[in-house]
Amino acid sequence: MAKAPPEAPATYFRLSDETWAIIIEEYANGATAKQLGAKWKVAPNSVYRHVGAAKMTKRDCGDMRARAHAKAVSLAASAKEAKRGPRPETIEPTLTTLFAAPPEDDPDATDPAALAQAATLASGRAMKGRLWAEAKALAGLAEAYARLAAQPAMTEDLYRPSPQDQAAVDFLLSCLPRYQAMEEAVIAGDWALAAEHINPNRAVRG
Repeated sequence: MAKAPPEAPATYFRLSDETWAIIIEEYANGATAKQLGAKWKVAPNSVYRHVGAAKMTKRDCGDMRARAHAKAVSLAASAKEAKRGPRPETIEPTLTTLFAAPPEDDPDATDPAALAQAATLASGRAMKGRLWAEAKALAGLAEAYARLAAQPAMTEDLYRPSPQDQAAVDFLLSCLPRYQAMEEAVIAGDWALAAEHINPNRAVRG
């Protein structure tokens, strides 16, 4: 019997049921009829016919196969993550230095005037680079630093009470012993003595 040439029509091949089962499985897993026809030397229409008879079309089992594939991918990713182990919590290095002590080699780090100048310079560069949003934000930052620099330094004079306030404090402190004695008299039930402490100039004895 003469051997058929490689370019012989696909319908010249006759396959067993076992081979068709393999083709149907490959089709259900995503291969096209054209691809399977070229691979197995069968007509694409034959692939469609066998797949339809087995009720394994992409409409019949596509959703189920897609769900199974997605689950397999998720399980593989979970297994890979578990093998890698827990990841240490990472903190942005820049954030850890925000509240650190001022560096000795950068005295301007705590100078509002110097910071206002730096922010103004950065805003100007952003403006020239047509970075409008960044320029506006830096300008606002420069203005805030400028206001902070304009405030007087906080000294003890800012917290020193006025003469009127100091006089009021001295008067309350002078009355404190009398109030304590009055409280003791009330606790002891001596209302007359308590009245004397309330108004020493008008002592009332019962």
